[in-house]
Amino acid sequence: MADIRTFIAFELPGVVAQRVTDVIHRLSFLGDKVRWVKADNVHLTLRFLGDISPELVPEIVTIVQNVTHEMAPLTLCVAGLGGFSDLKNARVIWLGVQGDVDRLRHLHELLEARLTPFGLEPDRRKYFPHITLGRARRNAVDVDVARVGPVQPIHFRVDRLTVLKSELRPEGTVYKPLGYGLLKK
Repeated sequence: MADIRTFIAFELPGVVAQRVTDVIHRLSFLGDKVRWVKADNVHLTLRFLGDISPELVPEIVTIVQNVTHEMAPLTLCVAGLGGFSDLKNARVIWLGVQGDVDRLRHLHELLEARLTPFGLEPDRRKYFPHITLGRARRNAVDVDVARVGPVQPIHFRVDRLTVLKSELRPEGTVYKPLGYGLLKK
């Protein structure tokens, strides 16, 4: 059986998807230089796993369930526009995440520790929570923040972590849930 492209993320409430849609609309001056995220695909990635064997999925779901069982729901806030490497030379445009970020990073560390024994190498980069808005198609873009205007903060709560399958299709990426873990301590 073929490997599946997989990641672990919080699916976000509709109010966040609406804020993402609003900000993307304000970024429309970038035109087709950027491949924008669809509102129904908005999420906060905790750990990208890459291409994994389907046989690993039940183990990963169990790990997610065990880790989330140890934690209470998180209150987060979307605020601020950013880019990798920066907004003058952005390959990725994102919204920042604030709030229970220390607990979010702790959750990421717990997942890392429990996934490593299954042959999933830990991330080399420090975890930086963000919500991706779009990726430059070819060359990095210069995002004129003055044209975008301020991004009003929006608070939200997350209580369900999802293991997602990512299918790359010509019409865009489609995500399918493979399992869940509830934050309920």
